[in-house]
Amino acid sequence: MPPTYNDHNPKKLNTGRLNILLSNGRFPVSLDLARQLHHAGHRVFTVDPMEFHICKFSMAVKRSWQTPAPFEDPEGYIEAVKKVIRKADIDMIIPIHEELFYLAESREPEITERLFAGPFLELYQMHNKWEFSETLGRYGLDRPEASLCSTREDVEKLDKSREWALKPVLGRSSTGVHHLKFNEPIDWDNIPLSPENPHIAQEWLKGNRYCTYGVFRSGNVQAFVTYPVLETIDGSSAVYFQATEHEKIKDYVMKLAKELRLTGQFAFDFIETGHRIVAIECNPRATSGIHLWSRTPKLAVAITDTSCSLEELAARPGVARQTAPGMFMWEHKRANARRYFQHMSRLLCTRDVIWSGRDFITVLMQPFLLASYYRIAHDMGGIPLAEMFQSQLLWTPGMFGESKRLELEGKQVGKLVKEWVPKV
Repeated sequence: MPPTYNDHNPKKLNTGRLNILLSNGRFPVSLDLARQLHHAGHRVFTVDPMEFHICKFSMAVKRSWQTPAPFEDPEGYIEAVKKVIRKADIDMIIPIHEELFYLAESREPEITERLFAGPFLELYQMHNKWEFSETLGRYGLDRPEASLCSTREDVEKLDKSREWALKPVLGRSSTGVHHLKFNEPIDWDNIPLSPENPHIAQEWLKGNRYCTYGVFRSGNVQAFVTYPVLETIDGSSAVYFQATEHEKIKDYVMKLAKELRLTGQFAFDFIETGHRIVAIECNPRATSGIHLWSRTPKLAVAITDTSCSLEELAARPGVARQTAPGMFMWEHKRANARRYFQHMSRLLCTRDVIWSGRDFITVLMQPFLLASYYRIAHDMGGIPLAEMFQSQLLWTPGMFGESKRLELEGKQVGKLVKEWVPKV
């Protein structure tokens, strides 16, 4: 197995200013993290398949390079990242989206020694929803009742007296999630279920929804935040973030992190129903929780300093941030007058994660970038903007690197790694 960040720390870690590379520059999270790292005194660089993106115009980013899209040309993306490492003398790579998996599976020490993430298979096991569910069970942590479904017959065998969430094992966000109610017909035309694209059926739980984001090193939690899902665009994509205290959720995450000796960035989604705290899924990468450290260097310290502690770097309860464009597109079909005024109060009184008087060019460029994004989406067949933003960065197993070597594709995706991965 190639060396990873867990084995080889960047050469200047804990000693001062680092040259840090973000694996894409297009998301609000990329911009916010770049600003936080810059605030902490580091030099920030980005790579991205887009020629023009929000980080390209930020004063917090020293330089950005255009690369091949990892989804289309993973080898080209990896070679471009290696060139940037040499040109900018990069000390550390912080992954933002699913390009993480291409970097982690590259088997290139030049990359893996600098990548703030654990080994590829560990990341895959947290990303794969079936693997993640089984992992929680092994450590006695509460989880939804779940079944692996590779065929229609598997779905038909589910308990018809209950409601289920059916979603791709390797899906992300709310993409491809279907709410199965057995008094209603199943729309099979829109469910691409097959042995090569297995889904997980999880019991449909109703309750308060929470997200977490944290920075971990060898099982130690160095920064952590919990925030409830309060404002969304589509019922699941949060656009308003407010830090809160939730000891049961923090204890749950700390136990899992310690058992698995996690290293890197991990975000967990939870549902609180009755007395149960239930983890639904995991994103082993950056998420919007980063925004709750905006305008401070604290998260940057947690990522670059191995000696910091959770008490120093937990996000302060009550801190709130928003993505204003998303707040304008909020889900309001059933909003009453009270809910409307609550939303408007949050919109008008909460700091936006993009706006910055010290970095105002990024704000001025928004209309031009939006026009550029629409043109790209049009050229890609008129796909939605959200899909366009992710499409170049999505990871598919078996295309490249470690997952190709292990033949991690097709029916293997539905199997637990311990059942098929070759003994090393």
